[in-house]
Amino acid sequence: MTKSIVVRAPLITQSGYGVHSRQLAKWLLNVAKDRSDLDVTFDIVPWGMTPWYVDPAACDGLIGEIMQRTNKKDVYDVSLQLQLPNEWNPFLAKYNVGLTAGVETDVCNPAWVESINKMDLVVTPSEFTKACFKNSGDVKTNIEVIPESWVPSVGTAKTRPNKLEEKLKLETDFNFLVVSQFTGNNPENDRKNIAYTIKWFMEQFPNDPNVGVILKTNFGRNTSADRRNVLQIVSQIVMECKKGVGPRVYVLHGHMTDDEIVDLYTHPKVKALVNLARGEGFGLPILEAAASGLPVIVTDWSAHTEFLRQGKYVKVEYNMTPVHQTRVDNQIFMPNAKWANPSEEDFKRKVKRFRDNSSIPKEWAVELQGKLLASHSPEAIEKRYSEVLKDILV
Repeated sequence: MTKSIVVRAPLITQSGYGVHSRQLAKWLLNVAKDRSDLDVTFDIVPWGMTPWYVDPAACDGLIGEIMQRTNKKDVYDVSLQLQLPNEWNPFLAKYNVGLTAGVETDVCNPAWVESINKMDLVVTPSEFTKACFKNSGDVKTNIEVIPESWVPSVGTAKTRPNKLEEKLKLETDFNFLVVSQFTGNNPENDRKNIAYTIKWFMEQFPNDPNVGVILKTNFGRNTSADRRNVLQIVSQIVMECKKGVGPRVYVLHGHMTDDEIVDLYTHPKVKALVNLARGEGFGLPILEAAASGLPVIVTDWSAHTEFLRQGKYVKVEYNMTPVHQTRVDNQIFMPNAKWANPSEEDFKRKVKRFRDNSSIPKEWAVELQGKLLASHSPEAIEKRYSEVLKDILV
């Protein structure tokens, strides 16, 4: 007897949730290859303002396969819905699984707990998100944790040339990489904390012309208008904070392939990934950088610490503070929610120490890389999906 399964998610968006959705889709399609009794359908939904893939050949043809399986049915046996909890439909199938990274604060909207309790099973990518839900109400539905995996380009980096080494003209030899999207409209409510990250770099290395900050960012779009907006904001921050000859700030905007992103992590002039976010539901760029052998300097709170603590990394101290009032919307960010504000003093002290001597953090990075290549490989995470969801596919 055929079992119908629908994946409802932002499957073809260029977003973090899009990457997560495609990992889920790829696992399910791999299972279906050996199961003639599984009928897999995809229900594609948007994710904010993020752009969509339109080339069927993108992502090694996965986009095309997803597009070909979008014939909707009246009734499904199983639904896998990767969205925010309030977006889940508990009546979409006979058995409904909600997947989400939730919110990047210590508590969530209590209404989300109600949404969780209407599902048959919930899956989060981190213990952090799971704890956030349990801190916010009486959770009755079982919550399982399945992390995300690094992209295959991480595993193949050593077998192909680094195309960015010549293409990316870096005039500085010691560069810090920041891969974060602007998520707010002012420095205080931006969860990714980009403005302060740039400001603190400018203040810490005003007279070091050989230090660079590479910022891969956008405001959610890859359009020329978005690019102009990014350049205007970053230029304003740099002009207000610049006190000497350094550091140099490079801005990368627009879509980059997985190979290109990993080439950033492994570029010989890129010395560390810096992420001073106030909270992460998982932190995929941090995972990918660490799995590529790049030292990471990060706020020591929220989901990314779970995989990083398989080894050692540069931890930035923080203070738990209320989410800025301009970010509170009573839907995703609640008035009583807190997140982590990284310590300016601790970051500046540790980033200077790293600049002076990065040999030990590099040793940490190599050791951590080996563990993450095993624990968070696509194969390892697909195995975890099969362990958690095998019974509902029977």
